[in-house]
Amino acid sequence: MNKNFDKTEKAIYDMGENFLRAVKFTLLAEGIISDDPKDTGGLTVFGISSKWFPELVKQLHKLVLEGKVKVARDLAIEFYKVEYWKKAGCDVLTDDNREQLAICVFDTAVNCGVRMAKSFLLESYDWVYYLMQRVVYNTTCKTEATHLRGWTRRIARLYRYVDGMDAY
Repeated sequence: MNKNFDKTEKAIYDMGENFLRAVKFTLLAEGIISDDPKDTGGLTVFGISSKWFPELVKQLHKLVLEGKVKVARDLAIEFYKVEYWKKAGCDVLTDDNREQLAICVFDTAVNCGVRMAKSFLLESYDWVYYLMQRVVYNTTCKTEATHLRGWTRRIARLYRYVDGMDAY
């Protein structure tokens, strides 16, 4: 580890390699700020919804507008570790090549909610089947007509990302 890391960077580095792989994909998929009027989650910053976490989103949004994107990103990453990675049980999906499944569960928790991400696990025997359950679920959502294409593309990108982990 580089000795020049500040405390936040060190904390993020210490979060675990698989979490970092997961959050890297999700942050790229979510972008920095989104305020789609057709999105029921409202304003999102790094994929964190103002509908569910209004105070945090307000803080992150302010930081981004002040040009402190890295600080906002680091706060979002810490938040994701506690509210999604751990609550969805991804931290225990580390043995028997389940790292790929953990990344899929994490991104699903962010996109569909922790409860839904955990429910898919009850019927999944591998990460590919897990992602197929997510596709089926997305076809039943209220905003399916507006967002299904984007959600499906995200799942396809996630599939390619996780499938490429075999090379690591």
